[in-house]
Amino acid sequence: MQQNTRTTYNFPARAFTEEPKPFADEYWRRAFRLLRMVGILHGKGFQGLRVFPYEYPLAYRIYLYPGEYADHSGVRCRPEFEAEDNRLLARHTCASGSKYFEWEDAPGMSAHQLALRFIERFPEIARATYRLDYAYAGWYATLLSACEYGYIPYLFGEYEPEYGALRMRKVTEADTHEMEWFPLPPSASYGSYLKPQPAPRWLADNDENS
Repeated sequence: MQQNTRTTYNFPARAFTEEPKPFADEYWRRAFRLLRMVGILHGKGFQGLRVFPYEYPLAYRIYLYPGEYADHSGVRCRPEFEAEDNRLLARHTCASGSKYFEWEDAPGMSAHQLALRFIERFPEIARATYRLDYAYAGWYATLLSACEYGYIPYLFGEYEPEYGALRMRKVTEADTHEMEWFPLPPSASYGSYLKPQPAPRWLADNDENS
């Protein structure tokens, strides 16, 4: 059961005086690229897309899914939603290197290119998450801004249980360690769905089947 939810945090002071630097470690640079992909998708209107990052076992992992399936934390998807054949859940483990979601052509793609492939290759998730949720998108944009200064978020690790906030792992060699956690996200707002014109394939297919 969730207890002692943390609602305040220390934002990296360097963010107000320094430009962020690329992550030196390739493993974490690839992880951050996928987190940036989600921010790009939010900007394109897929604000119902939520991120569940965790470390277990021996690898950093990210689940992407529609926000209405989040549990009380607002981060973890509900256990019954984690079936292997669930087409509304996209999984990635950093143990796969740059083959995001096991895509053979993913190595070398930018965060924006990954976002475009995500829409194309996960049409069910695209349809389910194409709506406005400014509260979550704003929360996530702030999280990404903090991560740029050398941090990766995760809900729990193999020997680190959940504790009412996202844990922030320092992954750069900067002398300062300014963040320990980041507040949990707001509840899903179930905002208005958008209608791009002309309708893209992933949306048109849904209209035909409805």
